[in-house]
Parts: sequence; C-alpha cells; structure tokens
Amino acid sequence: MSAKQAASDVSLPTAQDAPAAAPRRKAPKSAKAPARRGRPPLSPEIYLETGGRQYNVTDIVERVKADYRLTHKVGVQSCKIYIKPEDGAAYYVVNKVEGKLDL
Repeated sequence: MSAKQAASDVSLPTAQDAPAAAPRRKAPKSAKAPARRGRPPLSPEIYLETGGRQYNVTDIVERVKADYRLTHKVGVQSCKIYIKPEDGAAYYVVNKVEGKLDL
C-alpha cells in the first residue's frame, strides 16, 4: 500500500463529526442600571427679570409642586405654570387642577 492510499483510508474528523458548540449566553442584565460615574446631569437655573425684580423659575416650579401636594395625595403627572409678573403671581395647572401662587 502506498502512502497516498494509507492516508486516504484514514478518516479525519469533519465538522459534522465534531460535537456542536453550545451557543454563548450573555449574562442577564440586572434590573438596576449601574450608577453613572462622572458629572451629575446638568440642572440649569432659570431666572426671569422684569420690572426691576428677579424670579428664580426653578424655585417657582418647586413651590408650585409643594403647594399642590398640600391638598392632593396623587403625584405630579403634568405641570403647566404661567408666570405673570405684573400680578405678582404664578398660575398653574397640575394634573388638571388649577391654582395660584403668590410670588
């Protein structure tokens, strides 16, 4: 028998003979996202100046939410604020409930 014939009689393993590789599974994501490192998100301070007076809009938003929570237990779902400096008031609609806040 020649070397070529001996080599052809010996069967080499093929891809079909090899056991199927198990697919890789990704680790399940946790329900909580990892804490973001670095700078905290930007929270701008907005001011309204008119008639020689200055109003901090961010402060007015917090005061409106606090005023609403005094009489309602439901959380704030929607909030619209109308600032009217000539009246010295901020009118608001929170969760379809109207109110007035003196500036």
